[in-house]
Amino acid sequence: MSVNSLFDIGSTSLRAVGEKIDATSQNIANAESEGYRRRRVSLSSRSVAATGLYASNGAQDVTSSGVGVEQFERVRDGMLVAARNEARSSESAAREEGRVLGVLEGALATDTDASLSASLEGLADGFSTLANNPDNQGARESVLGRARQLTDTFGRLDQRLGELTTNTENALAGNVEEANGLLDKVASLNEQIENARAGGSPDYAAEDQRDQTVKELSKLLPVEAQENRSDGYTLTVDGMTVVQGTEATTLSVDQSGDTPAVEFGKTGVEFTPGAEGGGEIGAQARLLNDTLPGVQGDLDALADDVVKEVNAAHRKGADQNGDTGENFFVDKSGPSSENTAGNIEIAATGPKDIAAVATPALGTPGGKQTAVTIGQGDFGDSSGAGTIEPRLTVGPDGSASTVEASSISPDGNLPGDVAGGTFDVTVKNNATAGELDFTIDRPDGSTSAQTGVDVSSDGTRITLEDDGSGNTLKLDVGTAFADGDVTSASGPKEFSVTVDNSLPGDTGPAQTIADRASDLTTGATDLAANVGTQVQEAAAKEEAQAAVGERVQAQIEDVSGVSVDQQLSSLIEQQQQFAASAQVLTTAREVSSTLLSIAR
Repeated sequence: MSVNSLFDIGSTSLRAVGEKIDATSQNIANAESEGYRRRRVSLSSRSVAATGLYASNGAQDVTSSGVGVEQFERVRDGMLVAARNEARSSESAAREEGRVLGVLEGALATDTDASLSASLEGLADGFSTLANNPDNQGARESVLGRARQLTDTFGRLDQRLGELTTNTENALAGNVEEANGLLDKVASLNEQIENARAGGSPDYAAEDQRDQTVKELSKLLPVEAQENRSDGYTLTVDGMTVVQGTEATTLSVDQSGDTPAVEFGKTGVEFTPGAEGGGEIGAQARLLNDTLPGVQGDLDALADDVVKEVNAAHRKGADQNGDTGENFFVDKSGPSSENTAGNIEIAATGPKDIAAVATPALGTPGGKQTAVTIGQGDFGDSSGAGTIEPRLTVGPDGSASTVEASSISPDGNLPGDVAGGTFDVTVKNNATAGELDFTIDRPDGSTSAQTGVDVSSDGTRITLEDDGSGNTLKLDVGTAFADGDVTSASGPKEFSVTVDNSLPGDTGPAQTIADRASDLTTGATDLAANVGTQVQEAAAKEEAQAAVGERVQAQIEDVSGVSVDQQLSSLIEQQQQFAASAQVLTTAREVSSTLLSIAR
C-alpha cells in the first residue's frame, strides 16, 4: 500500500466519521423536538477505480481506498405514520361526538325533577289526582301547573338542542378554516422540499415539519398521504385530492340547505364521512346532518304524541263550563305546520277548562234539573218538523249542557253512549194526542232526522229507559197525537229533557289522560337512554383508538425516535473511530517523513 493510500484512507475516514458525529449531535440536540425524525449516516467502501488511484506490482489486490458517505437519511416508516394518523383521526372524531352528546345527555338526564320524564309523570299524577277529585279546584290548578312545567321542559330542551346545533356549526366553520390553513402549509412545504432536492441538499427539517403538519391535520380530517416521483407529495380526503404538489384545494361550508355541507373547493362534491371516524370535521358533519336532527325529530315526535294523545282523551270529557270536545293543548298540526317541542302550549286557560268527567254537570248532586225546554214556537207553525238540537246543547241559563245522543231509531231506541243518569222527556198541556218530528245532530257532525215519534197525550212523562239489553235506552211512548195539535189553540205544547245528576260523574277522561301521560314517559326515557348509549359508544371508540394511536406512536419512536442513551453510546464509539482515523493519518505522516529521510 502506498503512502498516498494511507493519507486517502485516513482523510476519508475522518470526513465520514465526522458526518456521523454531526448526525448524532443533531439527534441528541433534537431529542425533545416534537416531530423530529432521527438522522442516520450510512457508510460504504470507496473503490480504487473510483478514486483514480491504481496499485502497482503486488498491490493489485487492493480494491478499495478509504470510506465514503453512502447516504445521509431521515429515518421514517411511512406505513406506521399513516396508521398513527388514521387512529388520531378516529380518536378525535369519537371525542368530539362524545363531547357534544355528553352535553345533550346532561340536558336529557332522567334523574332530576326537571327532566322530561319527570315532567310527564308529574302531569300523569296531576290528572290521576283530579280523577279522584274532579270538583277540587286545587287539583285543577295543580294540573295546569304541571302542564306548564311540561311545556317549559320541552321548550328548554328544544332551545338546548338549538344552541348545540349552532355551536357545532360554528365549530365546524372554525375547523374548516384551520384545515385550509394546514393544507396551504403542506403545499408550501412541498415547494420548499422540492426546491431543496433540486439543489442537491435535502431539507429534512422541512420534511419533519410537513409530517407534523399532516399529523395536526389528521385531527380534523381523515387525510391520506402519498409520495411518488410522478405526482410528488399528495394528500387525499375521502378519495378527493386536497393537496397535489404545491397546489391545495380550499374546503368550504355550504349553508344553503337544511343542514351545512362541507365541500371540496368548487367541485360541488361533499365530504361525506361514514358512520364513524372522519376527524373532528367528519364528526361535526355527522352530528349536524344525522345525530342532532335525529334527536330533534324524536323530541318533536314525542311532543306531538303528547298533544294528540292528551287531546284525544280530553275531547271525550266535559269541563266545568259544560263544554265538550275541547283540546287541552293547542294542536298546531296541519298541512304546513306541526306540533314540536318548541311550540307546544296549553289551550286550557283556567281550571274550569279542564275536562275531567265524561258528561257535563247538568244538575246538582242528588237532584234533577231541566236541561232544555221545548215550547210551542220551537216546532214551527204546524210545519210538522223542526230541530231541537240547539236547545239540547244550550241550557236555560245559556250555559252548554249537551245531552250526548247520535240518533233515535225508528223503534224509539237511543244508542248506548247516552250517559249521566236517568233522562226524562215530559209533554205538558197536551190536550190532544199526537206525534212529533225532530232532528238530532250527532257529535261527529252528521244529522239524523226522526219522524213520527209518538208521545203520550195524558200529560204523563215519557221516560228513556233501559230496553233490557243494558246497552240501549228506549223511548217509551204512549198514545200519539197529531202533529198539528202541537200548535193548537188548546194551549202551548212543550216538553223538556231533564237529567238526574244524583249519580257521580264518570271521571274516565281524566284517568285516561293520566294513563297516557304515564305511558309517554317511556318515550322520554328511551330518548335519554339512546343518547346515553351513543355517549358510551363514543367513549369506547375514543379509548380504543387512543390505545391504537399510542401503540403505533411507540413503534414510530422505536423506529424514528431519538434515544439519548443510544446516541451517547454511538457518540463514544464515533469518537473512538475518529481518533483511530486520526492515528492513521499520523502514521502516514511518520511513514512519509521516514521515506523522505532515507531519500536524502
